[in-house]
Amino acid sequence: MAYRTVAALPAYQIALWPDGWVLGASGEVSVRDTHAMAEARRWYALADRAAGRPRMDRTMRLYGTFVPRPVVALAGQRFPSGSVASVAVQLVAGDWIAQRRQQLLAAPDEAIRAGALGWTGSRHAADPSIETIRACVAQLMGDCRREGLMPAVSYDLKVRPDDGFGIRGYRCLITVDLDCSACVRFREVIQTALVPWNRAVVRDGLAHPLIKVEVRSRR
Repeated sequence: MAYRTVAALPAYQIALWPDGWVLGASGEVSVRDTHAMAEARRWYALADRAAGRPRMDRTMRLYGTFVPRPVVALAGQRFPSGSVASVAVQLVAGDWIAQRRQQLLAAPDEAIRAGALGWTGSRHAADPSIETIRACVAQLMGDCRREGLMPAVSYDLKVRPDDGFGIRGYRCLITVDLDCSACVRFREVIQTALVPWNRAVVRDGLAHPLIKVEVRSRR
């Protein structure tokens, strides 16, 4: 069943597997970075900066980081339908997509599992600012307090960017006047509340939320 599922995937999903697209309500397809695309972009940037450096394709293939430049350049693009998106990616990287499909078919169960790890919140912004994240978290904590989901305690909120893997993420450190066990519950509540604004990127077979929350006790 996994083999048949992967074999039937449209070309744009093969190119952007496992988490590089968002389907809109009307069937439109928005392209978002995968970890592999972000990694490939750094390799290409290195090649462009090094004058006279040979093409990086062979080296990238050796390290398992190859994604064609035209596919990497699609990040941020929007297509009216999956069919149009599939035609577009096949025009710019048809041979690579065929190879990629065979790679996924070699381990279809693993491919399906990886695809299930990625998720995108309906209100996720492609590159929110620190101020946007801070305002969002503060508002959500206020909403949770009013609903009785977390205690009304003072807190200190710090947000910093996390660009270690090419796709911008954010780390939110919340310091509260609660004991450690209560901090765990506090973190669970705010993480759940953040789901509609958050996104998980699949990296090394694991899901990594782009907005990460840590809650510490002042005590």
